[in-house]
Amino acid sequence: MLVLINKNSGGGTALKKWKRVYQKLNLNSSTKIFISESNSSSEEAILEALNKGKIDFLIAGGDGSINNFINQLIRLAEPEIIQEVKLGAIGIGSSNDFHKPFCIKNIVQNIPFKLNFDSAIHRDVGCLMFKKDEKLCKKYFLINASLGVTAEGNKFFNNPDLLLKHLKIINTQTAITYAAIKNILSYKNLVATIRSNGYSFEVNISNMGIIKSPYFTGNLKYDSNPSFKNGLFDIHLYQLLSKSKLIKLYNVLSKGISDKEFNKKYWQTDRITISADEEFALEFDGEVITTKHAEFSVIPGLIKVCTN
Repeated sequence: MLVLINKNSGGGTALKKWKRVYQKLNLNSSTKIFISESNSSSEEAILEALNKGKIDFLIAGGDGSINNFINQLIRLAEPEIIQEVKLGAIGIGSSNDFHKPFCIKNIVQNIPFKLNFDSAIHRDVGCLMFKKDEKLCKKYFLINASLGVTAEGNKFFNNPDLLLKHLKIINTQTAITYAAIKNILSYKNLVATIRSNGYSFEVNISNMGIIKSPYFTGNLKYDSNPSFKNGLFDIHLYQLLSKSKLIKLYNVLSKGISDKEFNKKYWQTDRITISADEEFALEFDGEVITTKHAEFSVIPGLIKVCTN
């Protein structure tokens, strides 16, 4: 097994958290540990492990670390190899949505983990194609994606001001709340065109979730229960919300209760396209890009993931 540790996760607190938990996890003595300095620095370690026939990977970091591994894996390995890879994780990042809902038996020192490789099951992977500088790019994600106020909030979280940098080190949830509220107060609805399930329609997007898991951005939760392996996204679209309504929506989603009063449309699909005249932020598993055109699709059962 190869453990990949992203030292920059959790606002730079990852190694401190790792030192608290690794001895309590009873990892096999043959386990190899690689500490990454950047998103690209672990590529050689992954390729070396694959060439040696090692297919169990444990990602110590946040949702972005898991996302980075999946994108590297798909770039480096053939589909038949990817199908055999098993993915576990230790949540030493900021949001750790991959691990939700948290299970008390899978928490040590307040840090969640999933490393029972015997329990790994195949999960769908989301595919994102987008245009950037006239080039067609492709990325992959496991948990969810978003547009609108959530994506803009993640963009700010990844590029923090001085106060947010400080809060990310001290208290993750406080940092997320600060980033969300500050972003809401400056957010303008996104005018876009959506194509899905044979229909095309114009929208003013306040927030939009394209999800395989209902959990996102700290303690927020969408009001649905998407399946990890049904080949479909759950879509949550909120339109034309004022700033006061967005703050109320944030409160509702933090409690995981019904959000039907917020001018919401909900549907399921295996493919959806969003385009706009101006560039917009698009978030996937905590990573953020900007584009004018994006298409999402589902790759059924691509990778095995530990369930506990």
